[in-house]
Amino acid sequence: MRSLVGGVLLSTTLVAPATAEPRVFSVNDRSDQYRVEVRFPEPPEDPHQLAQAFFTVRDSKTDEVLQQLQTPAGNVPVDRHGKVDSWLLGPQSLLYFDDFNFDGHQDLAIRNGSHPDAIYTPAFDVYLQDPQKTQWVLNPALTNLAKEDSKGMFSVSPLDGVLLSQTDRDCCWSRATHWKMRGDELVLLYSSTEEKIQPTEPGENTSMPSGYTRRTTGELKDGQWREQACLEGPEKEDPVILAGTLDGKSPVELWYQVQGAVIIGEVRFTEAGDGEPIKLLGFGDDADDDLISLHEYADDGGQTGTWRISRENVEPYLFTGTWISDVNGDHRQLAVRLHDEERELDVAKIDDVDADQRSGHYRMRQDALERDADLDLQILPDRDANGKEVAEFTVTLKDGVTKHHIVPMETDNLIIVREPQAAGRNGPYHIQLVKGFAVIGYNAEPESPDGLAGVYLKQR
Repeated sequence: MRSLVGGVLLSTTLVAPATAEPRVFSVNDRSDQYRVEVRFPEPPEDPHQLAQAFFTVRDSKTDEVLQQLQTPAGNVPVDRHGKVDSWLLGPQSLLYFDDFNFDGHQDLAIRNGSHPDAIYTPAFDVYLQDPQKTQWVLNPALTNLAKEDSKGMFSVSPLDGVLLSQTDRDCCWSRATHWKMRGDELVLLYSSTEEKIQPTEPGENTSMPSGYTRRTTGELKDGQWREQACLEGPEKEDPVILAGTLDGKSPVELWYQVQGAVIIGEVRFTEAGDGEPIKLLGFGDDADDDLISLHEYADDGGQTGTWRISRENVEPYLFTGTWISDVNGDHRQLAVRLHDEERELDVAKIDDVDADQRSGHYRMRQDALERDADLDLQILPDRDANGKEVAEFTVTLKDGVTKHHIVPMETDNLIIVREPQAAGRNGPYHIQLVKGFAVIGYNAEPESPDGLAGVYLKQR
């Protein structure tokens, strides 16, 4: 039987579903220079299982046998009904022809098992063609590179003359690399590694909020490997834009965006007041079963109310919840009913804080612990020996407690105060700058009234 799968001419000896008989396939490479006969002496009953296979490579024009190869763990390229599928020739299949070292000759990769940590990810033996003998020689460097790739096989970029590999580990680490063959050896040209930094646990000598990534890039220049690391973040989700009513009668527009550990937003009463938006801020760690709490802040930095909303899981997927007054003596709780709204949001509202807007005076008034505090922050003009910006700040609580520090910034919106500067029972803390706010947080939220943690509204 002969068939055409993915533009590749196939011939196969098909047998009845009884799988005790050997199975034979034949395929031409895309250049039509070579024909490979594949024989599975004992094909498994389940085509998803791997089995030993033997390969005979022939000159497609003369039918001359050029070489014989084998693999102990190749995939049988048929579906459960015994029909030939597309898993015979290609970068994720049993066979893969390409010019891996860019010398103008077809090289060959043969599947040889699966990745040890991902059974659905193939592993390959990679062979380079010896043009003098028209045979293929196993290349350990390329075989190892294929094993490291999360897809099972690296990519080939003929325009650039480079090999591209992507390695992922769990949810929080990935590396993209560019390679070039020089003789039989691989040379690393470029790498970019991203590692999501986990929030700091209590007791550690730092205070890292969630949502940040450390990116390390390296490049080969003039024969020297140069590497640079930087912190990026916080990671931002798409903004949620809503409209609806408060207490069933007051029209409102509300939006929010998750930025790492912090949620920023605004609410505007469209038919009441002066129409100016009220700033909102919440914390992702406070979310419970998709319930989001957004605290609203008056111009003086005091907290005036809390919007507690969650999305319903049936159409039309409304956001419902409660607005709760945070003003002393005011016990109002009003129903919230919102829906998705198609309107444009000014991107300046969710951009990173402008460099020239970070310095200034920030204020917190009458929070849940009845604390008043002021933060005066100045980003100094000179950088430290490592090229980092330097922040000088003073935090003053109403009872007279004052903290003054000069520390390098981790990135343009994050300051971390470590021990011994942060000595005391509250321990290390951080200051995260977002649009209109400075948020101070500890490894573990302190309950003491002399703690600095809280939301400080930008005043000037």
